Amino acid sequence: MHTTTTITRYRAGLLALGALAALLAGCTTGPASAEDPAAAGGAGKTVVQEAPDQERSDVHDAAAPAAEDAEGAAAPDSEIPGQWDGTVSTERFAAEADGSYLAMMTLHGEAAVTTMSAEDIAVTEFLAGADAQCEGEAVLDGAAASCTFVAMDGSGDQQLAQVRLVPTGFGNTALLFGVTDEPGAALPVAPGAAQGLQTLGGGDVSVVTDEELAGAATSGILLGYRNDGELPADLSVTCEVSDGGEHGLCEVTGTPDGGGDGTWYASAQRGFDGDRAAYLFTQLPQE
Repeated sequence: MHTTTTITRYRAGLLALGALAALLAGCTTGPASAEDPAAAGGAGKTVVQEAPDQERSDVHDAAAPAAEDAEGAAAPDSEIPGQWDGTVSTERFAAEADGSYLAMMTLHGEAAVTTMSAEDIAVTEFLAGADAQCEGEAVLDGAAASCTFVAMDGSGDQQLAQVRLVPTGFGNTALLFGVTDEPGAALPVAPGAAQGLQTLGGGDVSVVTDEELAGAATSGILLGYRNDGELPADLSVTCEVSDGGEHGLCEVTGTPDGGGDGTWYASAQRGFDGDRAAYLFTQLPQE
């Protein structure tokens, strides 16, 4: 079953920086606040919704999944490029490491750099107040940087992150953080493919519905464009869950200048703190 979600308005959510202030997805660099397209779903109807202000950094959470069957059909493996094998676009990041998760900071306009130094990564909003020490340089579709920082759960434990620059569509980029408690976890990414990340409200992807996946895709993909403002009235995001919620396909049309239009493959991941589910959306090559 396919469902279509159309969202015509979203507005800012407040970002709190502190012990639990990890940006889950789609944040700008510097002191600016992070904002989120409202994640809403509805079968065959238009949804007009404003995201409520929040004081936690989970401003990008999609609605908590409902307890409905979401087995779906098998993922169309023939459509997935072979070079995606082994990347986080098809497989979970550090699946065996408890507490591992992905986080993303979207970079827009002049901030949408293609290289970022260790020093600049260490002072991004995601790592603010976490006493981060970073090494190396993150290069778009190239080298990764690495960081150690104080865990944002208040425990005082040290965590590690691999940091990559990835495209997001719309001519923008993002920092993708792969966070673990143990060294050695690689963060392989699909080369040249636009990506977006969205954390859900719960941890069980097996109950995610097509509508909820469409809401998550709307937020994850459109945050690559910008963090607030009006969205096109004809924006359409149609998703189908597969593999018991582990994957899915989304058809997207009506994005600004067509920058996010196309087919996006969803791969289940862990979101912030490792307890909540997330989806990494990767845009399939366009013919």
